[in-house]
Amino acid sequence: MWQNQQLLDTLEDLLLARKRAISEYDIITLLQRPPYSIFDKEALREPLTLFRCHFVLFHHLYLLQERWLRQGHGMLRINVSTIVLSPLENTSLSIEKLDPLKDYYLDWQNFDSTSENDVQEMLASFWRQMKVSFAQVNRKDKQAALTLLGLEANYDIAKLKFNYRKMLHKHHPDKGGDVEICKKIEWAYKILK
Repeated sequence: MWQNQQLLDTLEDLLLARKRAISEYDIITLLQRPPYSIFDKEALREPLTLFRCHFVLFHHLYLLQERWLRQGHGMLRINVSTIVLSPLENTSLSIEKLDPLKDYYLDWQNFDSTSENDVQEMLASFWRQMKVSFAQVNRKDKQAALTLLGLEANYDIAKLKFNYRKMLHKHHPDKGGDVEICKKIEWAYKILK
């Protein structure tokens, strides 16, 4: 297992000082600037260097996760968009059950053996999955918006505007309505518009 003690110590300091979650991108950005300058400023420009930067960061985050579990600090939740230290909820849970990617990132051979073509295929696969996910979310969002505004799938823009204004008028806080419902109505209108 390879480790850079400076990176590990810096991550520990950064994450212990934070009271809320941080994204992978934000950590890398911080580590590219002084006083750290651990990652090169060009680290996110090319797919292979982006992968290597990501891998090194996640490798060290998982090392830190293991350290903090042993020390009883808490559970470091690791995700691309959310990295945060949480209180220990159930000490009988193993890390492997919490995150199946741990073994991948702690195996340094995965860093060495991943080629430019492998990274290109990973990125292509990611975008294919995202396209399917967005399509599913968009269908669900559209159906929820239709239901909220009392519309059928074959609505026209005039009917959308009429129902939107009617619902907004009915639920407006100045008329004794609820702010949260108004926000949902605004969201539905934006989805369907």
